[in-house]
Amino acid sequence: MATKAKKKVKKKKGSLLMITVSFAIFLLLSVIGGYFSLLYAGDRMIEENEQKLKDLKAEPTVIYDKNGVELTSLIREKNREYKSISEMPKILTNAFLAVEDRRFYDHKGVDMVRIGGAIVNDIKKGSLAEGGSTITQQLARNVFLTLDQTFWRKTKEMSIAIGLERKYSKDQILEMYLNRVYLGKGEFGVEDASLYYFGKHVSDDDFTVAEAAMLAAIPKAPTTYNPFNNPEKAKLRRDTVIRLMAEQGIITEEQKNEAQAEPLPTEPSEVPGSSGLKKGYRAYFDHLVDEAEETYGVSEEELYRGGWSVYTTFDPKIQDAMVKEYDNPKNFPKDGTERSVESSMIVVDAKNGGIAGMMGGRNYAVKGFNLATDMKRQPGSSFKPIAVYGPAIDIDSKKWGPNSSLSNKKQSFNGYEPRNYNNKYSETVSMNRALIDSLNVPVVWLLNEIKVPTALKYLEKFGIDMEPEDRNLAIALGGLSKGTSPLKMAQAYTAFVNGGVVSEAHTITKIENKSVGILREYEVKQTEVLKPQTAWTVHTMLERAVQEGTGKAARISGRHVAGKTGTTQSTIGDSSVNKDAWFVGYTPEYVGAVWMGFDKEDKNHLMRQGSSLTAQMFAKVLAEGLKGVKSTDFVRPGGAVEEEPEEEATPPIQLEATMTMDNNNQLQVVLSWIGGEPDYTYDVYRVKENGERELIAANFKDTIYVDVLNSPVKYRYMVVPRNKEGQEQTPSPIVDINTKQLENLINDGQDHHEDGNNQGGMPEGNGNGDSGQLPPDNGNGNGNQTNGQPPGGQGNNGNHGNQGNPNNPNNPSNPSNPNNNGEAPPPDIGNPNGNQPGSGGIELPPPPEDGSQQPFPEGTNG
Repeated sequence: MATKAKKKVKKKKGSLLMITVSFAIFLLLSVIGGYFSLLYAGDRMIEENEQKLKDLKAEPTVIYDKNGVELTSLIREKNREYKSISEMPKILTNAFLAVEDRRFYDHKGVDMVRIGGAIVNDIKKGSLAEGGSTITQQLARNVFLTLDQTFWRKTKEMSIAIGLERKYSKDQILEMYLNRVYLGKGEFGVEDASLYYFGKHVSDDDFTVAEAAMLAAIPKAPTTYNPFNNPEKAKLRRDTVIRLMAEQGIITEEQKNEAQAEPLPTEPSEVPGSSGLKKGYRAYFDHLVDEAEETYGVSEEELYRGGWSVYTTFDPKIQDAMVKEYDNPKNFPKDGTERSVESSMIVVDAKNGGIAGMMGGRNYAVKGFNLATDMKRQPGSSFKPIAVYGPAIDIDSKKWGPNSSLSNKKQSFNGYEPRNYNNKYSETVSMNRALIDSLNVPVVWLLNEIKVPTALKYLEKFGIDMEPEDRNLAIALGGLSKGTSPLKMAQAYTAFVNGGVVSEAHTITKIENKSVGILREYEVKQTEVLKPQTAWTVHTMLERAVQEGTGKAARISGRHVAGKTGTTQSTIGDSSVNKDAWFVGYTPEYVGAVWMGFDKEDKNHLMRQGSSLTAQMFAKVLAEGLKGVKSTDFVRPGGAVEEEPEEEATPPIQLEATMTMDNNNQLQVVLSWIGGEPDYTYDVYRVKENGERELIAANFKDTIYVDVLNSPVKYRYMVVPRNKEGQEQTPSPIVDINTKQLENLINDGQDHHEDGNNQGGMPEGNGNGDSGQLPPDNGNGNGNQTNGQPPGGQGNNGNHGNQGNPNNPNNPSNPSNPNNNGEAPPPDIGNPNGNQPGSGGIELPPPPEDGSQQPFPEGTNG
């Protein structure tokens, strides 16, 4: 029995051994077979595409506008400079080997040591991170493959790399790689890149160690590490390469120190053939390139390698109109001593959100900080429709609507006291009138009724990023802790022209590469934020705001326009100074958002004009950009009904007279008034001490007038309105001049913020229809303050200076002004409450690293 048992055990062990040996042989044959399959596949791909190694030219990537017309080509017109390895300095090839592939001359195309390390990193990161690729693999990928990071692409890459090593020498492979590697800014190969960045050949005697290291530093992230896009990051990366070269004995310690001390090259103002783009198109192009990578996974490197067709929403007529108007300094406030007022603008398709054009700044730098998309500034009263009026009507249209009565009493919301720009109050005012005249108290009162959390939920759907610090009533007036961008505001306003649906702003509709069989199309992203009836109701109020309210300057002859102005208070100037000026508006075709302001305020950089200039910019760009496009009316959404506004009694004329000085120290009195009817004209009078009236302007169509004084005579003033038949209506009271603002200007070097009391302008009003001190919300939605009243600011003014003077050639009411459409709009009126400490503002560009603005937002205006 024992013998039989032993025989069975031996037999079983023999069978297991046979199975094991067979399996091992099978695995070995599979590995060998797989290896030879890889070799075969690699050799086959090289054989079929060998011409790509010899011909480094590529089909260009072509970018098309919305009409299918070519906008630009991304491959430079000049031929690429091919450089043999014998013509390349040893320091250059060693620099690339030091950072890209130290074991290049030891492996056979695939470095298992590096791949092992890359696998570990991939597991840690949970993704297929780039890494582990040898120079041979990079050449294989660059020539034969797309940049999709997949397992099969990696497998193909390895098989081609092995095939390349079997077919070519190491020096041949290195030469092909150095002539093919992407080095940023559309440059491929070390020779072209050296000519572009340094203005010299790599074979020149004065080609330096630092320049070799700089080129070797770029391939890891060509957009980030090229010296023109991000000099600081580029230098850190370059110095790292120099350090590696020293550690590997390629250069001495002395050479290392000398190379690291060498400055980076600076980008010339004009680079011939840099992209084939027309002047002013660069911000749009850079945004498009970023979107291609973020949305479609097509990197800048892939685009510049060629073969792509990119179809966009770009409208050259809109962009050209922007470029034309941004080239005219008369369209902007007066420059400071060292810097000009900055500005940005974006226009998107009203229905689908396609970006038609953008200006990233008046002097946008290539790959720079884009003020249209990246900036965050407080939007002022342009925020009211999306933060309060829209949400209120949407949650209860039976309770809230254009004819609803809102409280307009001067009041405190647990310590927070918003003020109306005209310092005039009443028991109630209609929502329609509150929006048209950009009154502050009613909108804050309404937000307190619907509760702050309600507004925040709607703002999130509108696509506006809010901070925890924004849980307060100040958001009714656009008083945000960090602010928002023109892109976000234009995107949000698509809801009012699109039946309550917000359309995502985008530039690309389709991107394809036929040679590799890739086609990716834009998937429409729309969010229903408001009911169609709500959107139409708010729209009708916004249309009246342009017809008769603060947005008059945005009117375009023969076209329907709606929108809202907004300005925010200067942090250091007097009541005639704005920090930010906005207009966000739309026609049936396009939505546009315009911003103006200094990147940083100081006593030499104060903006004394406001939202009438942003509204004028909108009107000029859209009027020019829509030439030849048939004028249409806004389309009421299906099911929406027109709510007729109740008859309103004609409000009496309320006049203010503020003495100030212009930039040439000329005394002037800024007269501003509200009330009356949209079709009124006005006679403006000086009233002398003996009561005699002196007519200084007749049939004036604006609601702001600047009386330039030749002597310090202290007149009084009155305004007499006339209806469209020319009949005199009830005149304004005769008013005295307020001299507080002039006193502030004279004492400009002194501290204007000692006690936080009213300064300048109209007593106790904030001058623009916007807020004063801004308390945090306690989270219950009612704006109540729990920790005392923080410092904040008052809303600020609109346009003073000579804007209302009929003798001023830049005044829209002056017949000599070529841009005159017969009527100038009333700007947001001056800030009487002056300035208070505690508001800093975001500096542009670049923004501060933490993106912060100030502990509590400053007030804003209409």
